[in-house]
Amino acid sequence: MNTQLHRCTHKRTTSDRKKRGFTAVEVVIGATLMTTLIVGMLNLLKQGNYLVELSRDNTRVTQILQSEIEDLRTLNWNDLVELDGFQTVTPQGRFVSTYASDYYCYRYVIDSYDNPTDKKWVWVYAAWTDSMSRTHWTYVSGTKSAS
Repeated sequence: MNTQLHRCTHKRTTSDRKKRGFTAVEVVIGATLMTTLIVGMLNLLKQGNYLVELSRDNTRVTQILQSEIEDLRTLNWNDLVELDGFQTVTPQGRFVSTYASDYYCYRYVIDSYDNPTDKKWVWVYAAWTDSMSRTHWTYVSGTKSAS
């Protein structure tokens, strides 16, 4: 049997090289892109969790403030007159007492400008610090008449 060996003169093409695998540069670029995407997704997750926390705090504060306003509505005129000025308050109630220590609550009662003897303006403020050490505050206001 007469077998001849021939030297291969076939040049490697781009498609042949791709069949062998990725170059180091391609791997580094791919890893960089994946890392960037993962870090971006983690930041979105962190921001989403912060917004959920902020929403939860706003809901709790609104309930605390509404509870305090409802307590003030039940007072008679003479009791409300005694509350004139700015005061720190500790809201009462089953739900409110659970979370009241997380928030600072203040009450401000003044005479109305248009009818100072028969009408009071009432503001109830709440302030809190979130997990990122940012301070937030909100308030509810209303009026009460002597009659």
